[in-house]
Amino acid sequence: MKEHRIMQKTPSIREHVTAGKKGYVYIAGAGPGDPELLTMKAHRVLQEADVILYDDLVSPELVEQYPAEKVYTGKRKDSHHLEQEEINREIVRHALKGKVVVRLKGGDPFIFGRGGEEIDTLRREGIGYEIIPGITAAHGASAYTEIPLTMRKVSSSVAFCTGHPVSRIQVPDTDTIVYYMVASTVHDVLDKVAAGGRSGETKVAVVQNATCYNQQTFTGTLDEFRRRERAVYSPSLLIIGDNIGHFIENSWHSRKRKVLMTGGDSRRYSGTDYVVVNLTCRRAAGSSSHEAPVDLEFIDEIYFSSPDCVRNFRRLYASIPDRISVASADDLTAESLMMEFGR
Repeated sequence: MKEHRIMQKTPSIREHVTAGKKGYVYIAGAGPGDPELLTMKAHRVLQEADVILYDDLVSPELVEQYPAEKVYTGKRKDSHHLEQEEINREIVRHALKGKVVVRLKGGDPFIFGRGGEEIDTLRREGIGYEIIPGITAAHGASAYTEIPLTMRKVSSSVAFCTGHPVSRIQVPDTDTIVYYMVASTVHDVLDKVAAGGRSGETKVAVVQNATCYNQQTFTGTLDEFRRRERAVYSPSLLIIGDNIGHFIENSWHSRKRKVLMTGGDSRRYSGTDYVVVNLTCRRAAGSSSHEAPVDLEFIDEIYFSSPDCVRNFRRLYASIPDRISVASADDLTAESLMMEFGR
């Protein structure tokens, strides 16, 4: 006789926490900037979340697609929206209400992400949690610049370090060194590396906004960078090692045209030829006139999906540079574009 088994559905985390228990917390990595680098698991739990607490380096384009309550916890050097202790309390507060909480962090939670401090708090409070890894900035920068962190006969070891505090900058004896958070300390790091015995001809690269549409890469030698006055803007990575000799300016990411879409189906632009940057009508309408969310210096084309999107865009940008091509969804949108921008 054939045996029949009744398959029981595994309860979702939401069903678990609504059964009169404490909430549940996911400490998740969002990746280095490109919204498509989010893992499938992180995407799933974000869909289930009641509350998302997200950092400054997490793309708004990524966060806005989920229905959960959103709490901005942005932290940058000397400009903290919430201090770490306040963030810990905020996570606990929501979890004790029985909510599913996702603490969404740029990069990976355990690579200079303070994930360890947050789970210490959850352990003390007896709150259940999971850690979901993310692609760390060094891996993203390496892939999107074509600078291999390891390479046979060139680099067989790599170390990840931070650029602060200055008094504790480390110079490991590895073929490649990647320094995180160097926007304000890049020259201090370079001086330490030189004092540690590295040749002035050692190759150096600074990667700003790794994996994003506005990624920039600057290369040179250790001596050249120590003489430079050029400011380094956050977020930035400093990569040091002979592997940088394999960098090419015309990388796969830089070859793609950057198109800004205010709505519509992004599939109209081939992923092999374009990087799509989304600025929805709703997001444009919600931005203040003093904080344009996209830097047009890096945009090659703008697609307008409706007259409303054109008008909302006009609130943020007084003009569209001539070098940027424009496309409209229909005749009414084209008329609005001509009226607002003369294009």
